[in-house]
Amino acid sequence: MRLLVTGGTGFVMSHVVRTWLERHPSASVVSVDVAPPDSLAERFFELVRERLTVVTGDVRDPHLLGTIPGKESMTHVVCGAAMTPTIGTTEKSRAATIAGVNIMGPVHCLEFARTLPRLKRMVHVSTGSVYGDDGPEDGGPLPEDGHVRPFPATLYPITKLSGEMLAGRWRAMFGLPLHIVRLASVYGPMDRPTPGRDYACAPHVMVHKALRGVPWSVAGGEGVGDFIHAGDVAGAICELLAAPVLRHDVYNIASGETTTLDALARLVCSVVPGATWHEAAPGDDADVVGSPSRKTGAWGAYDITRLTSDVRWRPRPLHQGLANYATWITDNEATRPHS
Repeated sequence: MRLLVTGGTGFVMSHVVRTWLERHPSASVVSVDVAPPDSLAERFFELVRERLTVVTGDVRDPHLLGTIPGKESMTHVVCGAAMTPTIGTTEKSRAATIAGVNIMGPVHCLEFARTLPRLKRMVHVSTGSVYGDDGPEDGGPLPEDGHVRPFPATLYPITKLSGEMLAGRWRAMFGLPLHIVRLASVYGPMDRPTPGRDYACAPHVMVHKALRGVPWSVAGGEGVGDFIHAGDVAGAICELLAAPVLRHDVYNIASGETTTLDALARLVCSVVPGATWHEAAPGDDADVVGSPSRKTGAWGAYDITRLTSDVRWRPRPLHQGLANYATWITDNEATRPHS
């Protein structure tokens, strides 16, 4: 088996690369990324490096994937390269790049995939940001069907939804064995600043500050999120890639439950002894900011029934994931969050 992963040295896709190689000892992976592996990636891939080919290039280049040798042997594809910008300065200064990576990157990957004679499955990686604020009327977890309405309508969700729609159309036109996954709030090892990501999630900020012995503040602590470990995301994607039959076109990958920011802070304190945090005073700039009025839709729990029914996968408990993350940071990197 030979797998192509775009964005393979980034946050979540690096987990997909390593998990696939660990689970399939005879498999190989081609990772395509705009940045060569940094020291963290080299260490992360150390035990599987001999079966990993790294191609450095920009997915906006329509000719890049065509230069990969031996495409006739490619059996699986994960389209994972993306720009995940901070709303505001980065979005404005890199608007064309964001659109190019998140829209034309998938188009070039889809065009490449349809030329592969041995392709068994392709996974297009999207995001829960394509959902709106409104969830099911009964307050249940957010299903894959319906509720797709990016809000706020910033470049990231707009371009990711565009990528989904293009993937669906290519699937219909060319019969691609393609499935879309939408990720909830991902945290965990390998989350660091990269050319495609300058966003620090709540677990990232809390765990790094906890390990530094620095208290952190939370505003809107009743705000919620569905937090999922990057290793569990990779496990789900690899299960989908390998499954003989899949019954759905789109799958949520999430924990399936919400956690308030206050509860998340308490969990971090339970896995990092001596860590402390406090509620931000009104008007103060908080380290972590929640939106208590947003409890459903993209902000609430995601329905993972499709995923758990179709493949043998379950997410780990949040406290276990946070403990794993803290251990990895201690062993591998300085405990400094994104600036």
